[in-house]
Amino acid sequence: MEFDFETLVERSGANLKLMMTPPEVVKAGNISLDGAEPDFKSAPVIEEAVIRFAKNGLYGFTLPDEAYKSAVTKWMQMSRKTQIKPEWIVTTLGTIYSLATTIRLVCTDPDDGIIVTTPVYNRYRQAADRLNKRTVECPLLYDSVSGRYQMDFDAIKSAMANPNNKLFVLCNPHNPIGQIWKEKDLVRLAELANRYGVIVYSDEIFADNCYQGLTCPCYLDIKGAKSHAIVATGLGKSFGFTGVNHANIIITDDELRARFTDRRTRDHYGSLDPCVYECVLSAYTRDGKAWVDASNAYVWENMCVLRDYFAKHLPKARVCGGEGAYILWIDWSAYFSSGDELNEFLVKKAHVCLGEGSDYDSPLFTRVCMATPRKCLIRTLESIGEAFSKLGKEK
Repeated sequence: MEFDFETLVERSGANLKLMMTPPEVVKAGNISLDGAEPDFKSAPVIEEAVIRFAKNGLYGFTLPDEAYKSAVTKWMQMSRKTQIKPEWIVTTLGTIYSLATTIRLVCTDPDDGIIVTTPVYNRYRQAADRLNKRTVECPLLYDSVSGRYQMDFDAIKSAMANPNNKLFVLCNPHNPIGQIWKEKDLVRLAELANRYGVIVYSDEIFADNCYQGLTCPCYLDIKGAKSHAIVATGLGKSFGFTGVNHANIIITDDELRARFTDRRTRDHYGSLDPCVYECVLSAYTRDGKAWVDASNAYVWENMCVLRDYFAKHLPKARVCGGEGAYILWIDWSAYFSSGDELNEFLVKKAHVCLGEGSDYDSPLFTRVCMATPRKCLIRTLESIGEAFSKLGKEK
């Protein structure tokens, strides 16, 4: 079955990604490659489900019934090769909504905090800030030669040993670096979490988007993890549902799941979005899997195009990632001395919009969304190359 990833989706004026695109970029005819959401349509099965739902005309309260939970369990087996039970699934209003629920549940004392491994998705800190909780950073160890990161387990151990740090936020695949954590790293993390009584919130929203035969291990499958794991999954990234408030939280421990569900409900959770219900039943099928596989293959080809272009035109820049999540993480430190200089070049001279590394405490990096029509990617790359040639910097 063939799918269309070449047609650029039309963004309305209210679309956040369009609203955040600098006017210089729009005027130049380039699109933003910031924001981790696709620039092509979602799967045909999603479109068909939404049309059927709208035509039926009923938008009432909806519960996750047996059919819904069966679809989720079958998808986890089909896409992730992991077996879950229907009763482990808790529907919520989104990944960060669920993180906030977990923070309220776990971090009950004024001095409690969450542990993150930076550079990491900045909305984890945002959730903690809004709840007046501390964010404890355990920076990843970066090898500028290989472009790979490692967890600093000494720092993680020290942070977990502090009884006020009750929650660890795991991102896998890791956003923005595009790596999949190896099982041995997750086993070590689980051992530390058990030793110090820390809950692990595992954001696996990008886990369906893996490349070159790689799969993202579900944290629930890691030895020793089930007693303290809260795993977030959903349509968000794999089917371009980032603007829809939805996530499936999977918790195996009965007591932890009951406590989380109670806290979720007290956060004024009403019901499952009826449109989401229809989309999950349609997307979590073999047709949906065929589309995700095809989109992953297309994104991988985009990644190769970008790597080849940088190797030829900007060889000192380090392109990181490419294991999981449809993003690449680019180290520009060989060419620019500050984030301001880099951003001035990209927006004012090249007229392109990439994700600013300063959002992830890495000002000399950019995050690039690769789920885009290839013609748009090539136009962006050529704009960068032409502008860079005018700077007079040595390649």
